[in-house]
Amino acid sequence: MISLSLLMAAAALGAGPASAPAGDSFGTISGHVVWEGDKPAAKPDLAIDDKAATGCKHPADGMDKKDDSLLVDDKGGVANVVITLTIDGAEKKVPTEPVVLDQMGCRFHPHVAVVPVGGTLRFANSDDTNHNIHTYPKKNEAMNKQVAANSNLDVKYDKAEVIDVKCDVHTWMKSYVVVTDANFFAVTGKDGSYKLEGIPPGDYELTWWHEELGKGKTDKVHVEAGKVATLDPKVGAKKEAAGGRRH
Repeated sequence: MISLSLLMAAAALGAGPASAPAGDSFGTISGHVVWEGDKPAAKPDLAIDDKAATGCKHPADGMDKKDDSLLVDDKGGVANVVITLTIDGAEKKVPTEPVVLDQMGCRFHPHVAVVPVGGTLRFANSDDTNHNIHTYPKKNEAMNKQVAANSNLDVKYDKAEVIDVKCDVHTWMKSYVVVTDANFFAVTGKDGSYKLEGIPPGDYELTWWHEELGKGKTDKVHVEAGKVATLDPKVGAKKEAAGGRRH
């Protein structure tokens, strides 16, 4: 089984298709998603009954009770923002290996997982207790199944949408699966950083999605072959009022 540390590192990098073209014929877009305006106060910890979390493999410093729905670091970087780029005519690669959404410490890792249309998501359970995967799609097939301790469940997604994922056994557990038909995608790390590689030269507009802030588009960015274009999308209270929440 892939280690949790490797999974979280991959999520923080937010890499797009592993087989995306690279080299001097293509460029890169990178930057940080940054909060615009006064930084919001940190949300209170989740209300978790320690007894109900029996069998969860907690970290050495105790159970993670942090609310991940809106994370803004000291420099304004916003985590868990999905960045996508769709280029007409460009090849779309589906990974041969499943994208992994693990359950460990009675939390989902990563908090937001991105799966290309036609790709497979692996619901892994690294805990010593059963979890119940309950998904709430509008286009793909819904699921409500038990995943036994230290086992996996693979699901293929064929339609683009954002899917809420919960565990009915441990009700504080929540995650999102973003099924995308974009050619390139990334999920911002803890500092709001992202990177899209293998981009054909041209002028592009990226789109972004966040569970609390809704969705929006960025300014245009010019990509040159063999170079890195920097784009720092701004999100915040004004964007939340305009875009609205999904719920």
